[in-house]
Amino acid sequence: MASPDHAPAEGNTWPDVTIGIIAALPIEGAAMRTLMTKPQPVRVRDDPNEYRLGHLDSAENGRPHRVVLVTLAEDNTRNAAATCTDMLRSFPHIRCVIIVGIAGGVPAPRNPQRHLRLGDLVVALDGIVDYGHVREVPGGPVQRRAIGGISMDLKRIAHRIQEDQILGTTLDWTRLLTPPEDYPMAVFARPPDSKDRLHRHGRLVPHPDRRLSGHPDGLPKVHFGAVGSADVLLKSEATRDRLAGQYEVLAFEMETAGVAAGVANRGVNWFVVRGIVDYCDEYKNNDWHQYGSLVAAGGVRGILAQCPPFRVWRLEPHGARSLLPDHDMDRLRELLEQPFDIDGPGMWQLAAGGRIPLPDESATLNEMAVRLAAFNAGPDHIPPLAAFVEQVAARSPRRVAEQLREWADRMAQRIGIIGPVHAYRRAVEEGLEREDEATARPPLRPGLLIQIEREGIGDDSLEVRYWIQRRARRWDPEPSDPRPTTFRELERVLEAAIRHAESTWRDVGTEPVEIELLLPADLLHLAVEWWHTELDGPASFPLCLDYRVVVRSLDRMRQSHRHRVWNQRWHSLWREPSRHRVHWGRPDPDAAGLGPWAARLREDHDLTTVVLGSSPEDESGSQELRSALDAGIPVILWDHRRGTAGPEMEAMLRRLTGEPPETLVHRVHQERRRVCLLAPEEQADDPGRHLAVLWDDPDRNVYDSGAQP
Repeated sequence: MASPDHAPAEGNTWPDVTIGIIAALPIEGAAMRTLMTKPQPVRVRDDPNEYRLGHLDSAENGRPHRVVLVTLAEDNTRNAAATCTDMLRSFPHIRCVIIVGIAGGVPAPRNPQRHLRLGDLVVALDGIVDYGHVREVPGGPVQRRAIGGISMDLKRIAHRIQEDQILGTTLDWTRLLTPPEDYPMAVFARPPDSKDRLHRHGRLVPHPDRRLSGHPDGLPKVHFGAVGSADVLLKSEATRDRLAGQYEVLAFEMETAGVAAGVANRGVNWFVVRGIVDYCDEYKNNDWHQYGSLVAAGGVRGILAQCPPFRVWRLEPHGARSLLPDHDMDRLRELLEQPFDIDGPGMWQLAAGGRIPLPDESATLNEMAVRLAAFNAGPDHIPPLAAFVEQVAARSPRRVAEQLREWADRMAQRIGIIGPVHAYRRAVEEGLEREDEATARPPLRPGLLIQIEREGIGDDSLEVRYWIQRRARRWDPEPSDPRPTTFRELERVLEAAIRHAESTWRDVGTEPVEIELLLPADLLHLAVEWWHTELDGPASFPLCLDYRVVVRSLDRMRQSHRHRVWNQRWHSLWREPSRHRVHWGRPDPDAAGLGPWAARLREDHDLTTVVLGSSPEDESGSQELRSALDAGIPVILWDHRRGTAGPEMEAMLRRLTGEPPETLVHRVHQERRRVCLLAPEEQADDPGRHLAVLWDDPDRNVYDSGAQP
């Protein structure tokens, strides 16, 4: 237990400790301790860790951050996750966990502005890439899921520091690396530049001129980007460069992926600051460990010094709060601290109107809830806190929304207002539906996104996974587990996925349902809309008879460097008045080269739709398809038959692209259903039988949303 001089204010909860700091190595912990004010040791019953409680300056004079520091017993992701879990249990009011310490950097001598030197600082502004948690696919390993939960408060501060550095103002390293108390500092002295030796392919190479790379003499340069994290001690120049190129990371370390896992279920954010001490190659040594540890600690000190202190929860027993036990309010805090984008002031206005003034525009959802909990219900019998929770739930991801509504139901049951709360919930839902109807873009509908890709090269093995989108106003798909299969069994696997989805759609009424096939480049030419269901019934039926079916590009969804132009084109499609801006394929590829055609595609940023000159099974059609995807085109149509489209197909394509884009998928579905009712001999020549559509909405991205299992 803590000593009497440092006993917690509420049992063992230390409610004023809002920041946890984790160091992997003793030298990292020692460096952080030297920069804290009055660090004191603390032990907590049933917690194996030894902590140091202290303060670091904040953006408000006289109100420092109260922080707790812990050093790992071993430097790996599993131990980091366990230690983080213990710390959050012992200090449950922590709002952010900061990982501080050393890392290996990725040098770029041929690109001076991106070049890292030993002793530099890396701030993980773009988060963490868990390159050890991947899937092996034919094109190489792909990260299985993005790591969310980065602290937006500290990210904003880092952005400000980055802007200052661009304008020539650097951090005051002399102050940041000077301890507030009389600690011996010789152990953390900066090594001479002669100790910063860079090798390429076994040969010693010079660093770029400091004037070109922006490195001040004898001081760190701060770099901002992504950091790779895995249980891998990286000592290979080739592997370093391959991973850095694939994942666009600046440095590599071994703990943050575990910490992110440790905080994920508790609604706590994380942040990473790393000092560069080697180049992840065979020449790595410990010469820069001490100074790099101090630079990382100084970076944390500098970022927190520009951050206002996190508010400490203090609840007054008035209003709805007086009727709610502490554990209910604790549960609500956990839910509202989830990392999702909600307009807090807007929710306050909807829940409280003008009768309760908003105390602070920058207040978090949690702080707003605490404030509203002190007020009683008005004439509508709905406490402002319950109204606030319902408004937030209606705009939250499905899992969080369900949990918030469960919480609201428990509150309503305890207070005796189940009827009014449910009526208010229905009113919120109806209001949002009216908002959807007023927008130009079609509303989000229930759907099923099925991903199919090869498991090997040149064989019949496939892997299928799928995501179910329930009826909602935001993209929040439920992921499935991956399932191996073969082309022979593929239709049965799809049928099982559709049946699973149908069991969740039983309450969507007559709303049309969409099936999106997420395919790699080598499968996009397949006529997937004519694959069958009801395989064991008296008759099987094509998917397009019952569902709107479109294809999507798996490769582009995974290529983040394509997303900017893809988003721009998609939003241009819906610019008032919404319409297709069409680029037609080459009717004679031999006479019209691909280069001018693709250049025109990239030059005109208003183009939203491409009609291929021939099927992607033809080389010319495949080249046009690839060019259109790379240029960010979200809508692509073609004729499945080999060769160029005939007059009837061309007339159909011109008619479809001449209508508003919100009708395209529905009209294609109508054409396909019409063909389904024809005799088999009539279907073969009907253009509707061979019409393919790629409809690629960048907002429906299973990788960016974190839904990837």
